Amino acid sequence: MFSNNSHYDSITLNEYFKMFHSQEDLRNVFFSMDQALKYIHDHGYCIDVFYPTEIEILNNDINYIQFKKLLQLSNDPKLREKMINQDIFNSAFLQIGIYSNTLKYLKPSFLKENFNSFINYLPSQDIEYYRNVICNNNYSYLSVEGNDNIISGKSNAYVKKTNNVVGVSSISNSSINDQIYRQINGINDSAFINYLIIPTISLLILLLFALMFWLLSVICI
Repeated sequence: MFSNNSHYDSITLNEYFKMFHSQEDLRNVFFSMDQALKYIHDHGYCIDVFYPTEIEILNNDINYIQFKKLLQLSNDPKLREKMINQDIFNSAFLQIGIYSNTLKYLKPSFLKENFNSFINYLPSQDIEYYRNVICNNNYSYLSVEGNDNIISGKSNAYVKKTNNVVGVSSISNSSINDQIYRQINGINDSAFINYLIIPTISLLILLLFALMFWLLSVICI
């Protein structure tokens, strides 16, 4: 599934991190990315392709994160949980790779075995979060775990300053993600509408037949 938002200006995450950015800049991008990830999961989808070339910053604003290729979550609870956990792992892996500038060569098994070699590249307040996800299979969202310690954003020549403030919980991006991922809402809304309309039509047909039989019985009398 491809989320098409062609009316937005965009830059891929791959293009973004190739430019110079402070650790604070990257952390704010990752918080927004994590909020988008949680939003997608909450709406019954996961990420089909987790490459930085398939993740975009839209509208010249790091609050607008678009995962371009999505996949519907399984209805099986165990498989659904596995898919969500894999997304969270992939997100943490990608973030560490970007922080350390090793993403092109990094392998999950190597990162697990040598996690301590990477901690100097990571924000100090997020080290245990990444350790839990990568090494301990303890999956949670970065924006949920870390929003009390969120760092204020700094703008550069391309990307606008975020609304995050030191010591203040991060502002929800739900309304932004409603715009970006409206196809998800559209699909779910359509399914919900069909769920309501089909029984209603069936009931009307039954009532129509009942009325016809009643009219026929009256005429015959």
